[in-house]
Amino acid sequence: MVIVVVINLALALILVYVAWHVWRLRLQLAVIADILSIYERNIHAGLTIAPKAIAISQLGIHQLRQPPLQALELLRLAQVLTLLSLGQQIWQQSRLGRRSKFLRKALAKYK
Repeated sequence: MVIVVVINLALALILVYVAWHVWRLRLQLAVIADILSIYERNIHAGLTIAPKAIAISQLGIHQLRQPPLQALELLRLAQVLTLLSLGQQIWQQSRLGRRSKFLRKALAKYK
């Protein structure tokens, strides 16, 4: 009878020790599960906005590859102003040429 009590006591102590380790393992697994849940939520939140972020970055890259609209407009405006200036110079030179011919003719009459 004493041997049965000692064996039962030994089995009870072993099972309490195993239960204590299983309890600690369960707590560690719960902490790991919480951490993985947090990671999963963060990854999901990041991937949810990823298509929009990718589209925005693609649009930005596309716009960088295109010449800026304002730069083109300024270039065209500079070209137009250059042509106007050239036209004005040609017109003034032709006017001066006509005046000088007119003045030469007029002065020739008085010689």
